[in-house]
Formats: sequence, C-alpha cells, structure tokens
Amino acid sequence: MGRPRMKIECEILQKIREHNRVSNEELKLITTIAKEELKFLVRNNIPITPENYALWFEIFCYIVKNNLKLSDVEIIKLFKAKYPTVKSVENFLVKIDPEDDRKLIHEIAKEITEEVEELLEILDEHQKSLKDKEVSMKEIKETIEDRTVKGMLSEVLDELKKIREQNDQLKKKLEESNQRIKKLSDELEKSRREASLDFLTQVANRASFDRAIIDMVKDFYEKNYPFALLMIDIDNFKKINDNYGHQVGDYVLKEVAKTIKENLRARDLVARYGGEEFAVLLPGVSFGQSVQIAERIRKGVEKKLFECKDKEIPVTVSIGVAFMREGLDENSLIEKADKALYLAKNSGKNQVKTDLDVELKE
Repeated sequence: MGRPRMKIECEILQKIREHNRVSNEELKLITTIAKEELKFLVRNNIPITPENYALWFEIFCYIVKNNLKLSDVEIIKLFKAKYPTVKSVENFLVKIDPEDDRKLIHEIAKEITEEVEELLEILDEHQKSLKDKEVSMKEIKETIEDRTVKGMLSEVLDELKKIREQNDQLKKKLEESNQRIKKLSDELEKSRREASLDFLTQVANRASFDRAIIDMVKDFYEKNYPFALLMIDIDNFKKINDNYGHQVGDYVLKEVAKTIKENLRARDLVARYGGEEFAVLLPGVSFGQSVQIAERIRKGVEKKLFECKDKEIPVTVSIGVAFMREGLDENSLIEKADKALYLAKNSGKNQVKTDLDVELKE
C-alpha cells in the first residue's frame, strides 16, 4: 500500500471564512504565517494577488502550524499536492520586466529621498527650538538662588544637551543615508538608460522598440492616435564588412544610426532592430508625412560622406513604410513594413516603398 495522502488544510482560514471570532493567539499565528508566506512569494517572484495569497496562505498555515522546516522545492511540492489540478506552479510566477523593476526602485528611492529631506528639515527646526530653550533656561538659572531648583535646571539642561547631541548624530546618519539613496537612484537611472540602448549605435535596442510599438498600438485603438513604422536596412552591408572589415562595418552602423536620428523629430523613436536593420516609430503622422520622413532619411544617408583610410565608402539604405490601420496589431504592422522593405531592396535598393506599393504589386 502507498503512503496515506497528506491533508493540507488551515483551520484558522476556515474560521475566518465562516466569520467566526479568532483568539489573540490565533491572530499572532496569522501574522507569523503571513510573514513566512510573503518572504517566500517575494523570493520566488510570485505575484501577491489576492487569489495567490489565499492559495499560498493555506500551504504556509499548514507549514507553520506543524512547525515544518522545508526548502522552497519542498514547499512547491506541497502546493502541487494541495492543488493537483494546477498544471504547473510556474502559472503563478510573474515575469519581471527589468525596465519596470528599475523604474519602480527609482520611484521608491525618489520618495524615500523626499521623506528623508523633509525629516531633516524637521530635525533642523527641532534643534533650533532646543537651542533656544537651552539659552532661555540658562538665563533663568542665573537669576535663581535656590540650589535645589538650580540643580534641577542643571539636570534638565544636561538632558537637553544629550538630546541635541543625539539629534546631531541622527541628522548625520540621515544625511549619509540620503546621499547613498541618491547615488543608488542615479545609478539605477543610468542603468535604466543603458539597458534601453543598443551598445554600439547608442539608439534604442530591440526590447525598447517592442515595448514602444505595443504602447503605440494600444494608443491607436484607445485614443485614435495615428503612427507609422519604418523598417530601414543598409544596402550591401555584407560587402562593406567583407571589403573593409568589421570595424568599418561598425563605424557605418554608428553613422547611419546618427544620420537617422538627425532626420527625426524629438518624439520619434529609432531602434536597432537587428544586424544592419533599424526600425523607426513615427507617432502622430499622416501617411504622406511618414513617406516624406523616410525619403529624408534615405537622402541623408546617400549624401553623407563615409570615409575609411582616405577612401569613400558608398552607403545607401532601403526603407519600408507601413501606416497603422484598423485591424492591425504590432506583428501584422511589422510584417507589412518588412514586405515593403523587401520590395524596396528587390526593386533596386536605395529607395522607399510602402505597404500600399506592396498591395498594388500583389
């Protein structure tokens, strides 16, 4: 015969659900269970939603009540035993976006800094008030002849002095902590910027582009806000690498990225999509404006002087344009821009083609 199946249940939770009164001891136990559960959830990146919290509370109620010392793996096994219909515990895991993580920590650091600075101001006022009281009491002490009262005033003055000294120490520690928090916040902001950029070209990376296009599609459907997508590919880039070397290829990538940026507006986004391909998001444009911007970029690259060891390197780009329309999502829009780019390259390169050109050709 196999081992009898464990009965994982939580009597306290049952009492709460039935609206029965819980004792002070049970309230203390609930606090202990909650602490252990929250530590586990945070440690394992499990989202603390009301549903998840209730499910895992039963597990930790059983663990704490029976004074079990279990590893995270063993706890997950208990979860699977309690909820066998859940196909995978990974269903309860949250995918942390590093960008969101940095933003959150940066915001928390900013809030803490503001609170610490406010506390420092209060401390300064408090110190000033204490100092004024000390001066006032010293003056009073000088006018009193009664030794008992003088002794009492001396004790009070000593206590005031100690409080001031403690406040000075606290202020110093707060100032040091505040500087460390500011430094952390600055480092996080720098890390956030670096994480969103392509290291070589210093334009947005693919992850930043993916986030941005999803947001723009959402704005299109919720706010009717138009936008266009350009897919840009450097013509004959393999030949540039083969003829001049990869260092020159890197130089061309950087200069093309720079030229694209120079021909965009402040609110436009250019990203390195992969290899020698760039993607540009143009918010708030008409179809005609998006084509004009694409032509401006194409001409800008064509006219730019690319030099290597006193030799001029011919560099051009092909561009595909797709305008956001009803019925499209980010994937279908990218597909349309890719098809337009493919048409531009197959039609002789160094030109701009649109998704309408593709439809007319088909």
